[in-house]
Amino acid sequence: MSIGSRIKELRIKHNITQEELAKKIGVTKGAIANYENGISSPKIDLMYKLFDALDCDANYLHQDDMKQSTYRNTCTPEEFENIIKKYRILDDHGQDMVDTVLDKEYTRCTSSEKIHPFPDQVLNAANDKGATEEQKANADSIMTDDSEWE
Repeated sequence: MSIGSRIKELRIKHNITQEELAKKIGVTKGAIANYENGISSPKIDLMYKLFDALDCDANYLHQDDMKQSTYRNTCTPEEFENIIKKYRILDDHGQDMVDTVLDKEYTRCTSSEKIHPFPDQVLNAANDKGATEEQKANADSIMTDDSEWE
């Protein structure tokens, strides 16, 4: 269940219309509909008003989102400390290199636009664009003909 579903659930439970809820927190009826349908989310200052209007707390509204998000740090405190110790031993240049790689990889992994290391087409070491079939066959035979290497 999303935050929007929880808002709708509580609104109905308290027998409040979208229009009434909108008036209580100072937004339009359309904004409430957008929250409930997951089109948009209320800003933080409106969340406090929602808590009051729906007689709930942040834990109730966000509980399912928190269950879905996973914390990927599965290393032990000892492993974490070992990584930090290594980082702190590095000189300024080494730390800068680690920071640069970490920033680039973080951006790549969290970006909505995935970066592919190679184009979609298959790379060909012997670029044969525009080559005739005879030229392609000759180029391929060179790699299997050991006499070329003598």
